[in-house]
Amino acid sequence: MVTIPMPAASLLVAVDQSADHLSGMHNASWLAMRDGTMGKLFPNALKVPHEIATADFTPNVESIRALNPDVVVQWSDSQLTEPLENAGLKVLGLTNTGQQSDVDTWVTLFSEMLGKPERASAMKSRSDHELTRIRALASGRSRPGPGILYFNRFTGGLKVAANGSYNDFYIKLVGGSNPATADTGVKGSGMVGVDVEQVLAWNPEVILLGNFDGALPQDLYSDPVWQNVAAVRHRRVYKVPLGGYRWDPPGQESPLMWQWLTDISFPGQVPSPLRGAIPDYYRFLYGRAPDSAEIDTMLWMSVNSQSADYEQFRGA
Repeated sequence: MVTIPMPAASLLVAVDQSADHLSGMHNASWLAMRDGTMGKLFPNALKVPHEIATADFTPNVESIRALNPDVVVQWSDSQLTEPLENAGLKVLGLTNTGQQSDVDTWVTLFSEMLGKPERASAMKSRSDHELTRIRALASGRSRPGPGILYFNRFTGGLKVAANGSYNDFYIKLVGGSNPATADTGVKGSGMVGVDVEQVLAWNPEVILLGNFDGALPQDLYSDPVWQNVAAVRHRRVYKVPLGGYRWDPPGQESPLMWQWLTDISFPGQVPSPLRGAIPDYYRFLYGRAPDSAEIDTMLWMSVNSQSADYEQFRGA
């Protein structure tokens, strides 16, 4: 399989518990594997060709044909699938509506193609259990959650998660609110460009920095422009974890993201249950667990060390 949507490569590896059926992937998928945990768990994945599409998912048809794949996984937009189909390639189109049901569907499709339907049932059952647990935690609180703003891009132009994004889904799942989708939010859906003045007006209480650029909490803490934002004043700016894949978009490690976001949004339990849950979840997903140093890297312990309540994730 060649996978062009960025979450698809690591998701395929998780379903298969192997990189053996991955014959090509998007460069951004490969970078996440190189910089995250996946490349350590499955080093052969880093040998897979990854120059097969542009940043906007336009396929390099000749490069893909040279790999002779049985199937190419692509976003379901006809402009992205037709060049591949016209070249005689078999294409599986994925849709993304910003909901957990998308991930469930992707897992089911991959499981069927790999001849492992039981794997989809197991992964969905575990994810559903965590979804129910996180929802119960959120509904059981007596106080409203913080305003949480997710930056898909920070350096070189600001882009925030708006309506229809998976980030908006999990912000609200844990009991937070997203100023970008409030009455004074942005028009449009997905990742939407904003200016500094808009963010200052929203005054978010928590800021999440995604893994699609190099922005770090210290960039905001040291910049006078951001000093009046509540998230900066109270040191509640966090780099989102990078595990087997980036935790900010939808994927197989999303249940871990829900727990992480719950813990930084509603700090209280020390230590957090997240660190103890990661090895077990990784054994379930990948058949092997990260060590303590790898968990530190995954959670950006050093990068986030100056942010409030992050010691809850520290190992013994």
